[in-house]
Amino acid sequence: MAGLSSASGEQLRAIAMLRWRLLVNALRSVRGRLNLVSRGLATLLVAGAGIGGGIALGSMAWGITRESNLELLAIPLWIVFLFWQLFPVMATAFNENVDTSSLLRFPLSYPAYFLIRLIFGALDIATALGLLWSLGLLIGISAADFHLAPWALLVIGSFTIFNILFARMIFVLIEHWLSRRRSREVLGVVFLLMMVGFQIAGPVLGRYSKKTGPERFLVLQKLIPVERVLPPGAAASVLLNASRGHLAAGILFGTLLACYSAGAFWILNLRLRDQYSGENSSGGEKRRSPDLPATVQPGWRIPILRGPTAALYEKELHYFSRSGPMLFTMVMPLVMVFVLWGGRKAFMPHQMGFVFPVGAAYCLLVLTNIVYNSFGGEGGGIQFLFVSPVSFRRVAIAKNLAQLTVLAIDVSILWLGVRAIYNPPTGRVIVFTLAWYFFAVPLNFAVGNWLSVYTPKRIDYATFGRQRAAESTILLSLLVQFSAIATGAAAIFIGKRFFSSLWASSVVLLVLALPSIVGYFVVLGRIDRIAQQRREVLTTELCRD
Repeated sequence: MAGLSSASGEQLRAIAMLRWRLLVNALRSVRGRLNLVSRGLATLLVAGAGIGGGIALGSMAWGITRESNLELLAIPLWIVFLFWQLFPVMATAFNENVDTSSLLRFPLSYPAYFLIRLIFGALDIATALGLLWSLGLLIGISAADFHLAPWALLVIGSFTIFNILFARMIFVLIEHWLSRRRSREVLGVVFLLMMVGFQIAGPVLGRYSKKTGPERFLVLQKLIPVERVLPPGAAASVLLNASRGHLAAGILFGTLLACYSAGAFWILNLRLRDQYSGENSSGGEKRRSPDLPATVQPGWRIPILRGPTAALYEKELHYFSRSGPMLFTMVMPLVMVFVLWGGRKAFMPHQMGFVFPVGAAYCLLVLTNIVYNSFGGEGGGIQFLFVSPVSFRRVAIAKNLAQLTVLAIDVSILWLGVRAIYNPPTGRVIVFTLAWYFFAVPLNFAVGNWLSVYTPKRIDYATFGRQRAAESTILLSLLVQFSAIATGAAAIFIGKRFFSSLWASSVVLLVLALPSIVGYFVVLGRIDRIAQQRREVLTTELCRD
């Protein structure tokens, strides 16, 4: 890039060419081709959700406009806004594919850098769905009232620009906060409280639904003035006043929406300008003074484990205890129990006895990221594993034992929750759950160890959205998980259909567990040879900045 012109257009073309060459070169490997297939399937799903959601929201907007109830347009606009802003935060699996901050190593002008961050950040699922849904709203409003089409184009366009800028502003702020350990811990707590709060909202809304109609509308009337000055409400107010001929009020609300966009742009520009100027927040951690003596704490004394395996097992548990996403998995079993408890009258009314097996399957599902990318947290430390006199077989065993410990804690918390809210699980249900675990856990660990070596990806807990495995790993892990769940369901069907007993289902799963356990030890016996063959891939992927 140093030989190119300093013009932003030339720099953008150079970056676009670089991204294209990286994509083409990635297709030379099996992993790159699998990632392309995974992205193709994800694109089809996103296109279906975008077109379907656009038709649904467009139909809603058409009906509202047709009935001249334009104040209700705030409802679909709020749906678009909340999804656009909350989905990237909740679903960290969908993240930027490129660390655009690394471009600061090159003589890139600030306008080009700002535009690149904006473009690459907007190439995500939330933006794609938001654009398609906004297009559906525009078509629905214009089809119902053609005279409102210019206003709808102006309002939906301004609302889209605001959502893009606001989403990028939230992203860079969270990215800045996650660069410090203390703020990462605070955000982890906030995230947990948000998730639990969503579950508490169900009983609260259920209690509120018992109120009479006038009381409900009285509460809503108090919230309407606040809603109208927020971005979705302001956008709906512009169209409402334009349809009634109140141009001055429409322009006022339109100016308010533009001010929101300007504020988001100003904060985004401020953060990116600091980053462009050389700010490095990740280096702000306090370090121990060299004058203070180093304290070495003795390792754990584990009766079953000895030597390097015990040390690696302890190290993994220390890593897990300091990981926000891992601590989040400890709470999710209880959250799922409350979800089923809140909706037990609506679904699964006669299958409450299977809450414990369903929760146990969910506990295994939430560990997908660490099981199928077990070396991702090592980072540059993978080099020490290659030069240490410890076989990768022992490393994999220690990691699997640590993952099994986390799984046991999750299941214990789940059992306490089920026992407190429902009736305690019966003996046959517990035996069935354990039989399914004897089949599913070795299967997941075997495939997880294999994929951890073949398709590794570095986990960066200091960067928002970079805590997931590779696209191909996600696809294969979901296939394995769904296959294991389907096998458990088939065992229940066989036991109930032919033997009228859940004990027979447990026997079926125990028989299937034998090849699963054998397969795990076969992969474990070959892990050293595979790791040595893939050492360049492991070090390249995990040592990448």
